[in-house]
Amino acid sequence: MGALSELTDPSAVIKTIEEFMSLGRHAFLEKYEQQPSVRYFAAVEGVWIDSKPLLAVAYGKQHPDRGPLSVRLFSGGEETRRALSRFGIELVSNAGETRQVVYGGIPECPPGTAFRDRREAFDAGVHRTTQAGIAGQAGGTQSICLSDGYSDDRIQGDLITYTGFGGRAPNTDRHIADQKLEKGNLGLVENYKLGRPVRVLVRESVLTVRNADNEYIYLGLFAVTNWGWGMREGWKVLIYQLRAVAGESLIPDEVATALTRGEDVTPPRRSAQVNRIIRNYDVAASVKRLYDNSCQICGTRLATAAGPYSEGAHIRPLGIPHNGPDTLENILCLCPNCHVLFDGHALTVRPDSTVMKLGSPIGKLKVMDAHGLNYEHLAYQEQFSTANSGRSADS
Repeated sequence: MGALSELTDPSAVIKTIEEFMSLGRHAFLEKYEQQPSVRYFAAVEGVWIDSKPLLAVAYGKQHPDRGPLSVRLFSGGEETRRALSRFGIELVSNAGETRQVVYGGIPECPPGTAFRDRREAFDAGVHRTTQAGIAGQAGGTQSICLSDGYSDDRIQGDLITYTGFGGRAPNTDRHIADQKLEKGNLGLVENYKLGRPVRVLVRESVLTVRNADNEYIYLGLFAVTNWGWGMREGWKVLIYQLRAVAGESLIPDEVATALTRGEDVTPPRRSAQVNRIIRNYDVAASVKRLYDNSCQICGTRLATAAGPYSEGAHIRPLGIPHNGPDTLENILCLCPNCHVLFDGHALTVRPDSTVMKLGSPIGKLKVMDAHGLNYEHLAYQEQFSTANSGRSADS
């Protein structure tokens, strides 16, 4: 019997899964010095968890005196599958029909890439469903597809007005029920909260208004800038506005003009700057889960129709000249008010976790052990804030 036979405690596996969900993939792997899975993943409540790291860390939780099991002691295929099945967990492979959830751009498919059909776009990883208009889950949406037959969708310059899924009669544009804030619909709201872009695929005929044009064009990345409820034929529908991300997308109107004229699609203009900041949106999601969307400064937990709302606030700003890291140690979970005050230099945090507002103490910063907060970043923020406000660091 292999080393995995000594992993027998379901609670150890459950605790590991909960920690993965709380910290997020990046922080979890970093904490336990694990390498990301390439092919095999454990499917848990719609989330793909790196299979070998999951088992290795769970082993360490059951046997704390030994620590995490070396992944070199077991294989990532059948042996891992058997171990996970003992706990009712399915092992999935991204070599099959299902692949790991990917947010953001696809390196092999720049904006303007054309596909013969949706199956080809599926295989390329641009839109991982051949039927639905939204590819996503409640925790986030990766892509949307604009097809014929949905008169609610609009394109105006670089702005797309998009209606959520559900509530329509099969194969028609007629509404017969209220839409629900769930699955990919809720995922688009989560993208809005995190500022995480979504890939947009569009059927050529939507742009040219010629039914015979049946290829699909990848327009690139669009940011969800607004969302809300509307009414269609007496039924509630979800309406989203998305705007093209500069340098990472094509303007739909310009693409429509080029296609109608029979011209090639012009690639997007990109900045010559090479040190472009690439945000890790999993980090913001992780700190929100860690504190259950409660503000670390004031304790406020905002409840909205889409669930609790909070914001991930970087302590030491990203980019030049601050060069703060996009990691869990450099981010706080704050309510919108405290986020504005924190970024506006009205709120600072002392090394003993005392929160200062315009130089006066108002409470303590809530910090959980799993957060791994780096107080050097808070010291940097306090020094920078006092310099910009004219206050003394000792005031």
